Amino acid sequence: MALGAFALAAPVAAGRWSLAILGIPLIALSVTEAYATFTSPRRADASAYLPCLLALFAGILLLLSSALVLSGLLILLLAILLIDGSGKLLTVWRMPRSLRVATIANGFVDLGCAALLWYLNHIIGTERAIGIVVGAYIAAAGWRILMAPVEAVTPDAAAAALGTHPDPGLRLPPNDPFARLRAKADTASQTVRAADLMWMLTLAAVFLAIHAGRMPIEDTLLGISSPFVATAGDVLMTLVLATLLVLPARLLWRRLTRPLERLAWSLRLGAKDEVTAMNPAADWLIGRWLESRFNFNMRLREARSSLPAALILVLRLGLPVTAFFVAFNPIWGFSWYFNTESWATGVYQKMTQLRVDPWRVNMVGAVTRAYGGAGDELFRINPGGVERGRDFSFLVIGDPGEGDASQYSLVSRYLELGRRDDVKFLVISSDVIYPAGSMHEYEANFYLPFQGFAKPIYAIPGNHDWYDALEGFNANFLEPKAARAAIEARVEADLGLTSTNARRIDKLMAEAARLRRQYGVDVGTQRAPFFEVQTEDFALLAIDTGVLRTVDERQWAWIERALGRSRGKFTMAIVGHPRFAGGRDLPPTAEGHDVSESSENFAALYRLLARHNVRIAIAGDTHDLEYYREKIGGADGTQVMHHFVNGGGGAYLSIGTALDFPKQPAVSDWAFYPRSDILRAKMDAEMPIWKQPFWYWIKWFKAWPFHIEALSGLFDFNHAPFFQSFVEVRVERSKRRVVLVLNGIHGPLQWRDLQTGGTVLPPAGSLDDSVEFIVHMDRD
Repeated sequence: MALGAFALAAPVAAGRWSLAILGIPLIALSVTEAYATFTSPRRADASAYLPCLLALFAGILLLLSSALVLSGLLILLLAILLIDGSGKLLTVWRMPRSLRVATIANGFVDLGCAALLWYLNHIIGTERAIGIVVGAYIAAAGWRILMAPVEAVTPDAAAAALGTHPDPGLRLPPNDPFARLRAKADTASQTVRAADLMWMLTLAAVFLAIHAGRMPIEDTLLGISSPFVATAGDVLMTLVLATLLVLPARLLWRRLTRPLERLAWSLRLGAKDEVTAMNPAADWLIGRWLESRFNFNMRLREARSSLPAALILVLRLGLPVTAFFVAFNPIWGFSWYFNTESWATGVYQKMTQLRVDPWRVNMVGAVTRAYGGAGDELFRINPGGVERGRDFSFLVIGDPGEGDASQYSLVSRYLELGRRDDVKFLVISSDVIYPAGSMHEYEANFYLPFQGFAKPIYAIPGNHDWYDALEGFNANFLEPKAARAAIEARVEADLGLTSTNARRIDKLMAEAARLRRQYGVDVGTQRAPFFEVQTEDFALLAIDTGVLRTVDERQWAWIERALGRSRGKFTMAIVGHPRFAGGRDLPPTAEGHDVSESSENFAALYRLLARHNVRIAIAGDTHDLEYYREKIGGADGTQVMHHFVNGGGGAYLSIGTALDFPKQPAVSDWAFYPRSDILRAKMDAEMPIWKQPFWYWIKWFKAWPFHIEALSGLFDFNHAPFFQSFVEVRVERSKRRVVLVLNGIHGPLQWRDLQTGGTVLPPAGSLDDSVEFIVHMDRD
């Protein structure tokens, strides 16, 4: 009942978290109801477990709601309620008379919840409708559990049971060997349970040690807790695998082999009665097998009456399978979903996503005060060689920071371009460091890949950089004075309730200075997670949109002033998240996370850019290369904004665009890389067997009810052919134009590498030509 009240309150109290939070009471209900059924007289009835399985499925769906198609989520929850209600009504005739009235009532409650969900969805919205219906469903289930009959065992029945086999399905008569085995099991139960507990704790400690060795450990709360979060993920995986896979398989095997067990008991009991003689070796083997089966059935019966015994049984069954996953995960290849070490990132995301704007407001205020309110010059960067009417170029790389082969596949190309005199600087447009922006990862994931790039490097953070409260980003990319002020301001914004103190800040600053000095990378010259470049005829704005595509009031005011300073110039923006991605306008998810609640404010940001005639917008976050030509004011509009998704700098490839591009995209002129057929061929040729089911799910069902893009994290190919990419921007003042050259690992991409629609390909061009998007500085 309390869980029902919690579910009813979640949509009001939790806002954009509500759907995911609603999954927690449903999963708790499924466990509670499963245990109640397991200890009830109906424990042998498979249909009795249907409600708890459906509740578990619904809870998992809600936890993953951000990756689900919204209509699919609604349909699946409706289906669960209808199946549960119909199942109760169809099976009620098999129940004792005393249970029929309550079961019929519960069945109609489920059907009523389905009708209520459908009705409320059209009136108050999906989140609130699901909250009300899930709350009612849980409350009804709580009442059902509370009123369920309890199996009573009389003293006479308990005495008679001592000589019976614990598996009634064998239908064996009472026998003295069964009583002796029961007595032996009871005598050894405490010792066995202690031994089980010891090896389970040992295995958990081994898991923790493995994660601590693989994961970065820093002197922060997040750094220290990461291995523990991963180990908690292992325990969760154990419970899920044991409950949904190992235990059902073990029970099915027991059912299938009962005739063989019955025959073995007949032979063994006959041999004891000297009816038939058995070979000693055969007798020993059969005896050990029968005894192990007997002990398992005893554990099963004990679990029905003791929650700790049930938990130990489930852990005992599931831990060996989890150990297999933990040991072999590095061999199978990196995956954001199969690796519990990556699950910590999801925890960080939930902890930080609603704090980004308050943190940024405090950081910017502190930096402004530290520099004496330096005005509009405060957040301007001044790379050399971009003034005085000369042509110049710069590079934009998005989402590079995984530190693996896919990131290093681009290094030779951008280092080669960086040696040209006309290339003046480089901008990282999102996610400098995976998985959580930690300072510990900067050496391997940033300084080593960019060592040898002698020009200045600037950056705006992506969602992963914010997961450590932007400490690593600030220490490395901001001027030391600004970095210290920003980190201290974040601590103050959290009322000091953080493991970051003066000593840690000193360590961060010292480590960033050491890395800059050792690797010779020109970084640490901006003063905020956003900045601008202003020349006499060209302006560049770099805008941080945090985790949920949001811009706080301080940064918004700066954007308006910076756009005012850019009036009359060719203006270009680098934004943390794209307006268009996967062929869709304002996609509701970003890296599998629900960002739909910020869509209106995010659209307002791009409208602001359009009103000030921003001609080019480049964004990261989605891990591929895409282009969209937006005609402002409709199809007949004369103003055009060129949108580039540029997140292919090294992270796992986003496959949603190539495999799920809509038949009617948001704009008529578009392009993306890699092509659908090329990506399919690579995945067909290289998909390991343990990921084949997911690949067929995508190919046959388009990952329904999820988005294909949400499953991108399942796959991470770190061997050739690579489809990583970045953009070179040439400001050719001499020709009054800006040229964007798309680069892959071997140099400029050719038009044949891209999948295109509309009139993107130049009229006189060839598929063998290099891909260049030309935007005139005086006209479009």
